[in-house]
Amino acid sequence: MQKKCKLILVEGLCGTGKSTLAERLHRYLLHQGISSYFYDEGAEGHPVSLNWHAFFREGEYAELLGRYPGVAGEIRSRVIRDGHHYLIPYREVIAFNEPKVLRAELKSRELCWTDSPIASLSEFTQAIERHWLRFAERVSATDDIYVLEAVFLQHRIHDLLRHYKADDEQIEQHISGIADRITSLDPILIYLSQPSVREQQVWISTIRSKPHFATENSIRFMENRKRIELKLLEQLPFPAYTIHNVNRDWDGVFNDMLEHLSYPS
Repeated sequence: MQKKCKLILVEGLCGTGKSTLAERLHRYLLHQGISSYFYDEGAEGHPVSLNWHAFFREGEYAELLGRYPGVAGEIRSRVIRDGHHYLIPYREVIAFNEPKVLRAELKSRELCWTDSPIASLSEFTQAIERHWLRFAERVSATDDIYVLEAVFLQHRIHDLLRHYKADDEQIEQHISGIADRITSLDPILIYLSQPSVREQQVWISTIRSKPHFATENSIRFMENRKRIELKLLEQLPFPAYTIHNVNRDWDGVFNDMLEHLSYPS
């Protein structure tokens, strides 16, 4: 592995083994005496994901503080100021449970994974890029390695396609902007792939008891997502390796991951 690598990104469609193998890699690094941190896509306290973050513009933020003076101090202590934009992390924050209308308002202004985007596409892109940059600046000063799953391609492309109806060029610009912000970490990306998206979606829908994964709309969406992701891998300014897992041979895939990272299997 690159001696200075501080970030390993594990990506791929649902059910390709991202979470399991990324966590296994994290444990392997710890066993090797390497300071490692692992976060899956839904982890609380995730250093990069902006899920469960409410988005406010400057004037809207000032009005929010005025409406809820009783928790204004708590809001100020947690807010992430980004120029004229403000991000308020609200997941598991007990102080935001009362009044109930506050929790509802924060949820309604969710930046990511929302059916009603509050931020414009340019505001969304700017918020994501700057958050990755803050992460890179913090991690570059340490000897730690972060293993992150599904947050670089999957979450971003999901939001861009579902919520912003972004085209290929807009998605490429967005991912390129993030990639440029993290090059100082000498990242490596591992992309896990199955040969047939249709078969993969049908299989994972059964395993997870989520039949909507196998609908025609879902399959087409995932096929398009994979097309975009494979194209993006060729444009990244850092190494990206695709591992094809034909038989769901998890041990074999893990050994391939170690080989690409230049660790002995």
